[in-house]
Amino acid sequence: MIITIPSFGLCPTGGDRVLSSIANNFVKRGHKINIVSLGRKPLPYPLSPRVNLITVPFKTDKKNRIKSVMRAMNNIANNLPYSDIFLANYIFTVIPCIANNNLGRTVFLAQANESYDFKQRSLKILNGLTYSTYKLNIPIVTPSSYLKKMIEVKYNNKALVIPPFVDLKFKKEYKKHKKLRILFVGDVKSKNKGFDILYQVAAKLKNVNFELNIATQRDLKIKADFPVIIHRPKDDKGLANIYGQCDILFHLCQEEGFGLTLLEAMSAGLVCVVSDSGGVRDFIIPNKNCLLVKRDVNSIVKLIKKINENLDYYNTKLSDNAKKTAAQYTESRMIDSFEKLFLKIIKAS
Repeated sequence: MIITIPSFGLCPTGGDRVLSSIANNFVKRGHKINIVSLGRKPLPYPLSPRVNLITVPFKTDKKNRIKSVMRAMNNIANNLPYSDIFLANYIFTVIPCIANNNLGRTVFLAQANESYDFKQRSLKILNGLTYSTYKLNIPIVTPSSYLKKMIEVKYNNKALVIPPFVDLKFKKEYKKHKKLRILFVGDVKSKNKGFDILYQVAAKLKNVNFELNIATQRDLKIKADFPVIIHRPKDDKGLANIYGQCDILFHLCQEEGFGLTLLEAMSAGLVCVVSDSGGVRDFIIPNKNCLLVKRDVNSIVKLIKKINENLDYYNTKLSDNAKKTAAQYTESRMIDSFEKLFLKIIKAS
């Protein structure tokens, strides 16, 4: 098979980790992989030298979003090679693939809820593009039952669930620390991720000996009257080390397409406190492999105090089950599912 992945530029996200894994594993299995990427950003994840990376010069127009998106789509469309499968991972890379349907068959990998709702009149055309993309009669793959249901209800379309994987190098042995080590992973400036809630919680933990650890790609300075440690892991090994140093992960997202960070923390054996963000429902079992909590500051404060008083109990109760849950989400399982789907599409055409 020849598979081409169009990209607006690979970034250090869970979604692009999946794309990199697909590329590396498919070339191992003898398939040809092209990645058509806009701009010259450093690669966030290692790529096999057998992956054909086609870099297309591009500069974002920050003053005119529509113009920038349209130019990006046009640049992608003009640089797609002949392929058996175009695997589009972003709404605005789907249309360029469809425009080249004489060169390949398009699969839409919808890894997040990309249902945009721009209020400005000048941006409403992007709403239309989004709606039209989800309505297309092409195979759509999502990582969770939550996104599959969203596509069925909102767009009256069907989707296939292929969950991502967690790298089982994320391991830790339980060790009690002098301070309770609380961990947040992700973008602290995103309201969706819930760091603002965790910050308010931390400010109220007056009688708890703790430290707040943050793993992020941003350059940060956090003003706080409690201990804050900021980590900027360079790679998966660095991130694994951070998981290994902490006790509790807080995953307080408002909405998640899947929740890969949470699954990584489960694999590492952390006590995981999670809000019901949608995609996580496929693998969380409250009070068995995690603790479910509302995005409410006072409720979370009470829970942390309870955990702090008996961390051994919660670790024993949740950790082994969390590891067993994460162990089901293997890289080979994901790659097998994609390979089977692509071969089926090619055979049917």
